[in-house]
Amino acid sequence: MFVRLAIFLLFPIFAFAQSEGRIETDRPDQTECPFIVKKGYIQAEIGFNRATSENLFPTSLVKYGISKRLELRYVSVLAQEPGKEIRFQTEAVGFKWALLQPSGWKPRTSVIVHYNWDHQNRDFSEKNLRGHSIGDVVFTMQNDLNKQFGVGYNLGTELHSNGSIEGIYRVAPNMLIGKKGYAYVEVFGRFPASEYADHSYDAGFAYYLNEDIKLDVSAGQSFTRPEDYYFALGISFRLRIF
Repeated sequence: MFVRLAIFLLFPIFAFAQSEGRIETDRPDQTECPFIVKKGYIQAEIGFNRATSENLFPTSLVKYGISKRLELRYVSVLAQEPGKEIRFQTEAVGFKWALLQPSGWKPRTSVIVHYNWDHQNRDFSEKNLRGHSIGDVVFTMQNDLNKQFGVGYNLGTELHSNGSIEGIYRVAPNMLIGKKGYAYVEVFGRFPASEYADHSYDAGFAYYLNEDIKLDVSAGQSFTRPEDYYFALGISFRLRIF
């Protein structure tokens, strides 16, 4: 409910937000970015996804900048339980903490920690007959190769209720297109200890309407199960509230 109210109340005025530097987002790729939301800003990243395996409702990530090194994170999805009305459902809560600033070959680095609020709401690893997810820890890194090319990458783990741990990897090279756009390709996946590993690829494009508003489109497919693919549209924006 909080996310829905925030969208309807803030959307008409977000174009007036003022800040220095472009908005940095975790979407549209699966690779999380190491940048922290500016202190005193609230940022919403909203996606509208369509997948072959199931119909997915809109998802949202809301972030708030506590300091130069810390942001709080709230993940939700618009869902409908059997016999009940459609409502926003909390997926996860957590934080991102900046660890290292870029220096030479050393990447900009942060760590993301999520606690999955609803253990019954599972991701793809549930297909591997694992216990429900408790949460994850992901290290996110980025190197700028030059003014036009860069690469983001993640390494992490997801903890399950049965005590097992699943590995996570994501790699996303990207290229600037003009002054307001960029494109990327990506490979990502998991290394479960059960039946099979899950590996996928995707690609996408993002465009900045201004410093505080960003649109994106992306699509991807599974290497291991080619019949599984997805398509997504998204919008991200930020507002200074303090």
